Amino acid sequence: MMTREEKIELIQRMLGLQHKLKVHDSVKSPTTHEEWAASHLARWELEDEITAIEKLLTEDRQHSVKQKQKQIEETYLSGSLPPKKKT
Repeated sequence: MMTREEKIELIQRMLGLQHKLKVHDSVKSPTTHEEWAASHLARWELEDEITAIEKLLTEDRQHSVKQKQKQIEETYLSGSLPPKKKT
C-alpha cells in the first residue's frame, strides 16, 4: 500500500501530465507525416503514463477499501459492538 506522500506525488505528476496534454493540443497541427507521427507518439507516451498512474492509484484504493471493509466487519458485524465513545 502506498503512503499518503506517494499518492500525492503521483496525483501531482498526473496533473502535470494532463497539463502537458492540454498544451500539446493547443499548439499548431503538424504539417508533415514525420511531424504527425512524432506528435502522436509524444501524446501516446503522455497518455500511457497517465493511465499507468491511474491504474496504480485505483489498485491502491481497492486495497484500501478491502482493508476498511474487513475492519468494519470485525468491529460492527462480529456480534459485539465496540464501546461507545464519550463526546
